[in-house]
Amino acid sequence: MSSFDSTFRPVALVTGGASTLGAEISRRLVQKNYRLILHYGGSLKKTQQLEAELKSAGADIVVLQANLQNQVETKRIVKKIIKTFGRLDLIVNNASLFKPTPYSHRFILKGWTEIFNINLFSPFVLCQEAYPWLRKVGGSVVNIGDIYGEHPFLKNHSAYCLSKGGVITLTKFLAAEWAPEVRVNAVAPGVISFPEKYSLQRREKLLKKSLLKKGGRPEDIANAVLFLTQNSFITGQILNVDGGRFI
Repeated sequence: MSSFDSTFRPVALVTGGASTLGAEISRRLVQKNYRLILHYGGSLKKTQQLEAELKSAGADIVVLQANLQNQVETKRIVKKIIKTFGRLDLIVNNASLFKPTPYSHRFILKGWTEIFNINLFSPFVLCQEAYPWLRKVGGSVVNIGDIYGEHPFLKNHSAYCLSKGGVITLTKFLAAEWAPEVRVNAVAPGVISFPEKYSLQRREKLLKKSLLKKGGRPEDIANAVLFLTQNSFITGQILNVDGGRFI
């Protein structure tokens, strides 16, 4: 049987697939002959634009919408994938919510719950639902974390930092639980893009904190994801792609 028979082409899910990082990760996976599930929450237009771009290059893509705050909807993602493709080889948990939650003794639980649902609980639910299928093909998971998950010093973003710290722990926990059948790793980006409200002075100050004195590109994160996907002797690792910000 031909090596290009679709039965044996791997299938990847990228959550938040049309975001800055998700789009570049999706492009790289398509280049490596993956069939792709592009998940989106509310970014329909951007997702449709990316879908059209990749399909014009001959990619096999399915677009799925799901509110990752809802565990029922999150579980349906895996069911839809299996119904469509019959297999799942890779999950890239890229969807993330970045918003300020200033710390105080009277913090608002709703804001924290929203961030934790998307950044931490939804990756866990997706992984749990997908495990039997990942195990069947010897698949893997790559979580997108953040350097602030290990170094929680981002002012006014306590919930975000803590949720990304949870991603680090989740990665190591699942790697240990699922070895040797399924590998689980994470990429922790440094400065790749800035919120629009950041001043030029603030941006330059952040860039100077890394050893390389510059910011990264979405391609740097996509390449890191691909590396972890392809290297079968790596699991339970957090790959910092931060220009030497924290060493």
